[in-house]
Amino acid sequence: MDITFEQVTHVYGRKTPFEKRALNNVSIHIPSGSFTSIIGHTGSGKSTLVQHINGILKPSAGRITVGDFVIRANEKKQNLKALREKVGFVFQYPEHQLFEETIIKDVCFGPMNFGVSEAEATKRAEECLQLVGLPSQLWHRSPFDLSGGQMRRVAIAGVLAVRPQVIILDEPTAGLDPMGREEILSLFKDLHERLNLTIVMVTHNMSDAANYSDQVIVMDGGKPLMAGAPERIFSQVDQLRKVGLDIPETMEFLNRLLDRVGKKETIPAFTINEAADAVIKILGGVKDHV
Repeated sequence: MDITFEQVTHVYGRKTPFEKRALNNVSIHIPSGSFTSIIGHTGSGKSTLVQHINGILKPSAGRITVGDFVIRANEKKQNLKALREKVGFVFQYPEHQLFEETIIKDVCFGPMNFGVSEAEATKRAEECLQLVGLPSQLWHRSPFDLSGGQMRRVAIAGVLAVRPQVIILDEPTAGLDPMGREEILSLFKDLHERLNLTIVMVTHNMSDAANYSDQVIVMDGGKPLMAGAPERIFSQVDQLRKVGLDIPETMEFLNRLLDRVGKKETIPAFTINEAADAVIKILGGVKDHV
């Protein structure tokens, strides 16, 4: 599902002493089937932006188009339930939303809430629990008996069981150790490719944005500052630093090496292997430096 924002503004606390403009005339496009990361410092409008995609927040001005759904400012009659069936939202710490007595019942809740029969919901729950890598011997246990990472997988399965076409991730790796972060992001990358999902991820981690996205949108002051492929965005080091953002750790390492050898260039290398190849290129080959 294509997602398009057209001149969208959002104001919190409108006509009160606490009025705050969180989005300011935003126009962006997120192609169907893409993996898009939204980055920016705290207060830049990232979370406010993505909460408009499934109607959690409504625009104060402008309109959002998600597939065939259109959300307009000041329009009261909108079919948000049908939209939310197509757009799943994985919040920070989604495991805090678990509440049923067993894992399978918790995953069934979402589809049944949208009118799916219990038998069909159970079938979907089993499929999605397998997708997220939770073995069947755990399905009839309490979700609160699981580890934090496993609980997060249950919550993700609950979103997938509704069969959305778009998934929004708001800091999906918050509170996880490095191994847990890599497992969760690899899971979403696999789901994105296998199910052709459109994924929109809010993240503070520049390496995650660089490694998993095919589009990065940089937010600053409630507006998109830049948008494009990770290679293009993270090559603009000075502009990113002006708005309080870092670059991926691999690029930071390469920049320091370039400074040491007196070269002025930027190499968009995001993985260890890419960084290793770049080091060889920078040093002119191992043989030249023996």
